[in-house]
Amino acid sequence: MGSIDKKYEFVILKFLSRYNYDAVVDILEELGIENGDLHTFVSSCKSSVNFDFKTSIKKIDSLTPQIKNRKEIKALRNNLIDLLDGEPEAIFSEFIENIKIQLINEEYIDFLGRIYRLKEALFKYIFVRNQSGKNKISMLGYMVSKKNILNILRKRYNIYTSNLTHGITKYINKYMRKTRKMSKALEILNSEKLENLIRLRNDSPVGHGFKGVSKEDIESIYGKPFEVVDDFISACEYLDFDIKFDKYDDINNIIIDLISKYISTKGDECYEQ
Repeated sequence: MGSIDKKYEFVILKFLSRYNYDAVVDILEELGIENGDLHTFVSSCKSSVNFDFKTSIKKIDSLTPQIKNRKEIKALRNNLIDLLDGEPEAIFSEFIENIKIQLINEEYIDFLGRIYRLKEALFKYIFVRNQSGKNKISMLGYMVSKKNILNILRKRYNIYTSNLTHGITKYINKYMRKTRKMSKALEILNSEKLENLIRLRNDSPVGHGFKGVSKEDIESIYGKPFEVVDDFISACEYLDFDIKFDKYDDINNIIIDLISKYISTKGDECYEQ
């Protein structure tokens, strides 16, 4: 099998710190590590971080029993199943992780696109859970579609709007009993500074315009970009979600452990064993 010298180990760790699994896969293949658990697991992570959970599960299932049966790998697979099923807590945690990764990689336009989708998803959850009366719902399917929700708002409640979050906010204010925690969550989600970030998103290529976005643009509206992540975590906690936002850090620790058996002891020399 191939091996990893100190130089490549350093490069791989740098890519892992940015959750760039695509680049790590390329390096492994360049070093001749194209089979085995390390390559398979990193490939699974590459799929997962791009929301391709089905492929990620298939790759985890192809790991050797020694690795696949580890407690942390089983927990990861269960999380991927929850994501495939549209389990809200798993979905919102994944969104927040993804937003964090985009900030670390300075992908500010995609960051704005994700916060728009997360805000919309949280409002969908509030509405559908209240409408269904069920504690357990899925974030997949027609029930949580924008078309369905806007139809219900229009036909049942005479709320006419094409803006999903504004429509659901009107519904909440008029028809729902708001707890203190719900009010706190809505205070964050409907804050003026978050609305201004959404407007910035609308003017960018992920919205309806062509305006670029810099870190300074975000800071002038919201403060430090990671404050957005903290506020979304708080909003989710007010909605009684236990958000996990270090999943990919745990994944990186698994990868580093798997890498250890490939590390060369011959300085910067790469060799085949």
